[in-house]
Amino acid sequence: MTTIDRRSHLNLVSRALSGALSLMTVASCHDPIKIDVTSSNPSGPTDAELEDCPASANWLPTTPQLMLFKPNAHPVTECPFYRGGWQTFLIALQPDANGRPALLSYPTIDKVFDSALPPVASRSYLGDIKQAGGRQILIDQNGNAIYYGIQVSQSYADFIAQNDLRTLDKVVNVGTDKPRLFFPAGVVEFKDAWQVYDKKNPPADIDTFVTADTTIPTLSVDPSTGLIIEDRNKPIPASARLLAIHVVFTFPGHPAFIWASFEHTVVTDGKSDTAATDNWRDLAPIRPDDKIPDLLNDPSERKDSTVINADGVHGDPAHAFILYHAGVTAQDANSPPQEAALAKHFDAATQNFGSDQATSIFRLFPASKSNEAEPDGAITSLNSNVQHIFAAAKASLAPTDRRGHYRLVGAQWMDKPEFFGLNETLENDATSPLFQAPTSDLYKAADGMVGQFADRQAAFDAAKAAGQDPLGVAKADVGTNGSDSVFSMLAGEDRMSSTAMESFTQDTGAFPNCFSCHNTQDVVAKGVPYAHDTSQKIILKKSLLNVSHILSQFVLDECPDSAPAVSMSCPQCQDTPLPKQCSLP
Repeated sequence: MTTIDRRSHLNLVSRALSGALSLMTVASCHDPIKIDVTSSNPSGPTDAELEDCPASANWLPTTPQLMLFKPNAHPVTECPFYRGGWQTFLIALQPDANGRPALLSYPTIDKVFDSALPPVASRSYLGDIKQAGGRQILIDQNGNAIYYGIQVSQSYADFIAQNDLRTLDKVVNVGTDKPRLFFPAGVVEFKDAWQVYDKKNPPADIDTFVTADTTIPTLSVDPSTGLIIEDRNKPIPASARLLAIHVVFTFPGHPAFIWASFEHTVVTDGKSDTAATDNWRDLAPIRPDDKIPDLLNDPSERKDSTVINADGVHGDPAHAFILYHAGVTAQDANSPPQEAALAKHFDAATQNFGSDQATSIFRLFPASKSNEAEPDGAITSLNSNVQHIFAAAKASLAPTDRRGHYRLVGAQWMDKPEFFGLNETLENDATSPLFQAPTSDLYKAADGMVGQFADRQAAFDAAKAAGQDPLGVAKADVGTNGSDSVFSMLAGEDRMSSTAMESFTQDTGAFPNCFSCHNTQDVVAKGVPYAHDTSQKIILKKSLLNVSHILSQFVLDECPDSAPAVSMSCPQCQDTPLPKQCSLP
């Protein structure tokens, strides 16, 4: 088993990647182990511009290709990362002459990899109704499951092909053969949440959604386990509308990806929706008092009887939230249904669970930040500026262009990509080199590699003067300042979850942000790192490519018997014979 010493990894980081690559084309990467994280931001902003995040007028009506460069780290503006997310979103959701978004023509897992399973006539485009992490099912207020899609850019597909990773054998052995192979700049992946609707009797606001005539899997109840199974080889035609999407892309020097998340808004002309507190987001509400959870005493708000919302979207009782039922309290929301109980209500003829089985979701962290409820000024500014360029370009936009009805929720990335390495959690936790004793060699090596070292030293000096333990300084500073802390490995929204995709794992004890699941450690069948669930079968060994779960999803598609059961423990996964082509690590 290949491992890497953290200190050795820190010494390996140097300049290797150079230049900007096209969003949709990428050069071959022959097992590189050196990542250039030096900033090449063409023009550093002044202090006065730090929270002024502009949108470019030339993004509309036809969005140009994303320019790739290495943005500056803290304390310089985070705007380039947010802009990169918005521009990539606009490119992917650009409608063609028939109103079909470009995203739906992008490669999918079925196209990127070569399956060894028997060929079938067709497979459903959407599916995977069990969310990553806990593998739980989200039910909308009509009693239907929410369905998910996964797509990648052509550059991502090219990277897989150029590195001979198209087959199951090559993918499951990448942790042995190419553990330090990393994604280059210019690759993109997407995960999106879709709600089915009746096209003959559509919702009143359907013209504000990106829609698709697509296919969904046939759902059924397994008579032996009583659990829900989905058969993508039996597709059902369906009309669906896009609720939310993760846009996940790489910049030079950022192979761990930048994760940007968007959700739908119903803001009307002349009104503003720049933050969740504007109350125009119609997937799920935030608390009426707009505060973050009590992380010490009630991090999941299971003791809180506060009614999250009783008035509908923006105070309109006639406009219900898509993923929340009016009047539900905090302690009763964000709770996954028990699958076996849910299955008893399933109607195979209608593929519906009944509206009484609907789940209620609210955004646990209003601004997707661990330390405050106030949204980042750069996001507020950029959302506002995007809103203005859509208003200015209205006459030139096609009637089928619905991109302006979505908003950036937040983004997350490694503020210190120097620490990107093999078998790392990529989190602000006890394994972070900046959480070590300031006198240790590991801390000194790390401290000398990244900026703001003087600020960190000042924090230690202040703690020493106050008689405090220096080991607790980093943790306390991150607790107070979140991802803006000089000790933080991450930047952006450190409690970012999509209410439509990570509905039940928002709290601190679960998977409260993207890097909670997407790191470089072993991956198990639930799509989470092995350290989070040691009862599960390991399907991918530690690898720098494990930050993307496209590979692990391909393994699960090829080896369905390795998929987990409903509970956190899956003893049958260890004993069930796998298909012949499945030789997992």
